Amino acid sequence: MSRIFSSSPASAFFFSCFLLVGAALLPQASEAQSIVSSGTLKVQQADGLSEMQDGGGIWQPVQGTPQLLQGLRTGTGRVTLGGPAGRVVVGSASRLRVYSGETDFQEGRFYLEGAVPAYTSGSHLQLSATGRARVDISPLSARLGVMSGTVRVASGAKTVLVAAGQQFDFKKAQVSPFSETDPWYAAQFTGAGDATVQALRGQVEVLSPNTGPQPAQIGDSLGENQSLRTRAGAWAELGFTGGGYLRLTEESELRVMAVEKTSQGREVTLQLLRGHVWNVVQKGQGGYRLNTPVVSTAVRGTRFRVDATGLVKVIEGQVELPSDDGANISSGEQKQQGQPKAALQLDDLDRFNSALDAQRALPQHLRFKGPLRQSQTPVLSVEARPDTVISVQAVPQGTGAVRVQMAATGDPATGKFELQSAQLPDGPYTLELTALRFGQQQHWSWPIVIDRTPPQLGGVKVTFRGRVMQVSGEASDSAPGNRPMQLLISNGELRAARQVRGQFRVILPAPPHPAASDLTLADSAGNVTHVHLP
Repeated sequence: MSRIFSSSPASAFFFSCFLLVGAALLPQASEAQSIVSSGTLKVQQADGLSEMQDGGGIWQPVQGTPQLLQGLRTGTGRVTLGGPAGRVVVGSASRLRVYSGETDFQEGRFYLEGAVPAYTSGSHLQLSATGRARVDISPLSARLGVMSGTVRVASGAKTVLVAAGQQFDFKKAQVSPFSETDPWYAAQFTGAGDATVQALRGQVEVLSPNTGPQPAQIGDSLGENQSLRTRAGAWAELGFTGGGYLRLTEESELRVMAVEKTSQGREVTLQLLRGHVWNVVQKGQGGYRLNTPVVSTAVRGTRFRVDATGLVKVIEGQVELPSDDGANISSGEQKQQGQPKAALQLDDLDRFNSALDAQRALPQHLRFKGPLRQSQTPVLSVEARPDTVISVQAVPQGTGAVRVQMAATGDPATGKFELQSAQLPDGPYTLELTALRFGQQQHWSWPIVIDRTPPQLGGVKVTFRGRVMQVSGEASDSAPGNRPMQLLISNGELRAARQVRGQFRVILPAPPHPAASDLTLADSAGNVTHVHLP
């Protein structure tokens, strides 16, 4: 079987992550024997994208319940490792190895339960038998949080005992209070979610590791290690499985590291490379983990802004900063990395985003002009709120109908659209219109008949009896519905119009000076047939 990271976008991410630790961190051949003999952790469950190193150091997809020999890495996935003394749950976008019989956490999120020996950030960890703890490692921060029991942290000759309700900062070697606010490990992993472009304005691009920049389109779903980039004067919104969205403002770039859909909502790991991002997450919709070059945030239900420079502003709710001693920023507060919290100060960018939020919250509203029930070509004009995307399909009525996509041209910035003419074959259709605005869809449909075939006039006779003129014949049309047609009669000074269908007889006053008769039959679609009788 081919390796799952060999050509996927995630492969570049994992490869680059492992380059950071360097070849010197990988066990040598002599050490591998120690690992095989002393390593006791085995895979109990693997979901999503994950790989493990075999005894020869080759990365292979995790299958079955193999023993952990060397390295393990996850994409949008989760792996549970178990042993005689406890278990370890490895979150998405994480990596570890086994070294000298210990589990070495190198980057990502890890949950520990029971007396599992572990190592990270230059320290040995030993949990008590009743211990429950989490380890979070990123380029910005490295911390241990203890939920129950105790964890002994040993680095050289120094030993620290971390109790339940406490956390340990490996970089500062400090103990501080801890409260669990992000129990990601408690949710059942049910597969990858979606990070979808819901709205955009101006020049917005999607960047993938194996391709150049491509223009972003509404409906694009961003995968792992793909980035979204905005140019000057542009902005774009990403919506997530379960609800909530973020808005990437101009001159910004955001990378998707992992997006998980869980039974409790979604878990999103994002990297803001530059610029600003505006976030709106309602309670009960899951949360974000948003990293920047200088700060990391974890959020559950709030409205806040994060800048790549390390500035965090909270308009509503609360944001946790694991990278800043676990500081919490509440509504009406802001904090620059390395500085104390301060009162919230709104600027033009904050007001711009708040105004867009207000526009976004407006309900969908459309006004239509047309289409006619029966016509030669469908004509449809639509007026909608700005940032609405319109799509139209014509569905032939009958068994095995094939949908025909029709082009609705317009500008989402103004919300005005016109349906382009389409050369559809004659027949009955259902015209289906979908309006998409900020991830919300509404549907409308109309029955129509496409008819380009002229009606038929047969057996036409014009007779005169005294002061009476009689016109008779048969009017037929190929379009379904047997709808009445307009018959125009002209003879000398006489002009008359009647609604006819099938066999007809029209009696009119005879003109004072009878002449040749002209008959014109028009159907509902505007097709006409002429008959001239001398």
